[in-house]
Amino acid sequence: MDELTALVKETCQHPRGSIERQKGLHEIIWRIQRTGKLLRGVGVPDAEEAIQKTWLYFCLNLCEATTTEEPYDSSQGSVITWLNAYLRYRLKDISIPDQKIIYHLSDENGEEIDPTDFIPSRPEPPLILEEIQEWLKQEAKNLRRIYVSNRPDINCLVLIERRLPPETSWKELSQEFGVSIATLSGFYQRHCFPRLLDFGISQGYFDHEYELP
Repeated sequence: MDELTALVKETCQHPRGSIERQKGLHEIIWRIQRTGKLLRGVGVPDAEEAIQKTWLYFCLNLCEATTTEEPYDSSQGSVITWLNAYLRYRLKDISIPDQKIIYHLSDENGEEIDPTDFIPSRPEPPLILEEIQEWLKQEAKNLRRIYVSNRPDINCLVLIERRLPPETSWKELSQEFGVSIATLSGFYQRHCFPRLLDFGISQGYFDHEYELP
């Protein structure tokens, strides 16, 4: 058993939301990043969005299955291989956003069925969004201090608020602030999203079947 696998096993022995679980998750994320083996999505627009969703998927399903049928299983491969498999699909999603796959279904009488009828309606946004809004109010002063160079109006408070559902696209934000998408999304990924992720982990919110942007 390698060190990373052993760390995953040790981390998952601690209760969800515990300090020990939080520390373990952070340590695993740090070690994975240090390996340089996680897919980067070079050349894929908004690749960081896929990477962010992958880290959330990691927190939600590493130890317990929250948004999948089964949690991570070390017997099926390394945790990096598991993450890369998910990340690869997320990168494909944003690489071909306009591609639409149409399935033609019919019932036993040959009548065509609208496949969207089988999609369950999404429940109301869980309490997590309300808690994030409250956290933003409490941390507003600190989050405003973290901003794009020479642009205090483009800070973590603003970007996190604008990227929460219903999220504003990077294209719209780029046009609004007159700053490139790469600058905005890169700043968000490096400085803002990690703080949001820390808050979610500290509160044990990854028990919810919900993905942040």
